[in-house]
Amino acid sequence: MKIRYGVIGVGGHGRNRHLIPLTKLNDKVEIIAIADVNKERCEEVSSQFKIKCYLDYMEMIEKESPDAVSIVTPTGLHSKIAIDILNRGINVLVDKPLGANLDEVKEVVNTARKKGLKLMVGYWSRFSPALQYGEEIVDKGLLGEPYVAYGYLVRRRGIPGIPTFIDKTLSGGKGALLDIGCYLIDNLLTLLKFKKPKSVVGKVYTKFGNKKEEVKFNWGSWNPENFSLDDYAVGLVKLEGDVSLIIEVGWAANVSHMEEKSYIRILGDRGGIEATGHEAITDISFHSRTENFLTDTKPALRKVDIYFEMVKAFVDSILQDREPPVTGEESVILHSIIDGIYRSSIEDKDVKISL
Repeated sequence: MKIRYGVIGVGGHGRNRHLIPLTKLNDKVEIIAIADVNKERCEEVSSQFKIKCYLDYMEMIEKESPDAVSIVTPTGLHSKIAIDILNRGINVLVDKPLGANLDEVKEVVNTARKKGLKLMVGYWSRFSPALQYGEEIVDKGLLGEPYVAYGYLVRRRGIPGIPTFIDKTLSGGKGALLDIGCYLIDNLLTLLKFKKPKSVVGKVYTKFGNKKEEVKFNWGSWNPENFSLDDYAVGLVKLEGDVSLIIEVGWAANVSHMEEKSYIRILGDRGGIEATGHEAITDISFHSRTENFLTDTKPALRKVDIYFEMVKAFVDSILQDREPPVTGEESVILHSIIDGIYRSSIEDKDVKISL
């Protein structure tokens, strides 16, 4: 049996992170069509991959009746399209983040549950061998009881100045914390086994995107007078199990490193994890002790195509009728933290979280 598959949105991410990896699964997948509102782009990709092109995703659904689709559109459109597709009885892989806010995420998750369909969130970063090594450390109990976690994901200059990211309707009305912060928080929560948050205090800042002299240093071009999204955010989250989670994320900051850089640290009473990379961590080490010596362990990591591993995992979850490895329920926890930081910043106080 082959899964009849469609891809909605074939810009850079849709083409490179979904469509191309899917072509490598031709023993399991038949890619029947793509949909994109950009006619020129849709026709170009259609011609290159010899598949049908639709400008309206619902027309594609009605005429082609796929078994599954990838949704790789701007964030502000994720939840609406996902709900439309799920209500037609079709399994869905949604590019990260699942929605623009917690309410949207809950609605998508509830729809998938009600329909009995597979819903997976496209955190390709979850398939990093470095992260999977960290998960193994945690699962084997080598970390012990975690008590403090810290995550940093910052660009020196990297505001994505195109409508997809900064138009409020397309972006979901939020900036760096939602756009790249979701990667950081997902990586951290994965290593913390998705402990639920109890409270959060945080602050979001707009310090670069609203300055005209900054545009030339960043990505793309925009009118700084109309820029009101966060380009930096910090947060302190209290998780169940007496764990403190500290995060720092930014599209732009006056830091020393030129490239986007990520750093993660998880401290437990038996060991500690440190990792670096970008949206996906690429290097990791474990720090502990024996009876007489302090020890540092660094794994030999295999190289994998993490985009391929992501789509393969989704396809296999359908064929084998099992839960996908990146669930919508996990995104409920993740977005409760993101929404909590935004709310704390607006209200200038600690925010209680109840899930």
